[in-house]
Amino acid sequence: AGTAGTAGTAAAVHAAVAASAGAASREGNGGAEGGSVVSVANLPWSATDEQVRAAFAGCGEITEVECRTEHLRGGKRRYVGYVQFGSSAAAAAATALNGTDFGGRLIKVVAASGSARRKGKGGQRRGAAGAAAEGAEAAAAAEAA
Repeated sequence: AGTAGTAGTAAAVHAAVAASAGAASREGNGGAEGGSVVSVANLPWSATDEQVRAAFAGCGEITEVECRTEHLRGGKRRYVGYVQFGSSAAAAAATALNGTDFGGRLIKVVAASGSARRKGKGGQRRGAAGAAAEGAEAAAAAEAA
């Protein structure tokens, strides 16, 4: 279901993407900045950057794809992808893939803010300073409860 499922996904959604892209392109592209990145949640853990790129290729020019594990509060992890497009119209077209099957899972595709892409939603932190700050946050939350 891995590669075959993602190839089928790309072919199955191109019609919906084409309709959405047409509407978005009539609104203007809005430049390469602001609104040109989408986040893709609920990806299978086995998904690769190349598979994600192939699934979104019909939306428009892709300038960068990054799939990674993000660490959330409470010790949970999620595997998420970020797809950066050459225009905001292409990113808008990509949101038409929200709720479609990718490798046996229904993906969630939404416009991503720049800060979410850089540090991960939920506050991905690294190093001793991050761990200390996370511990302080947890203690403050416990006191408030």
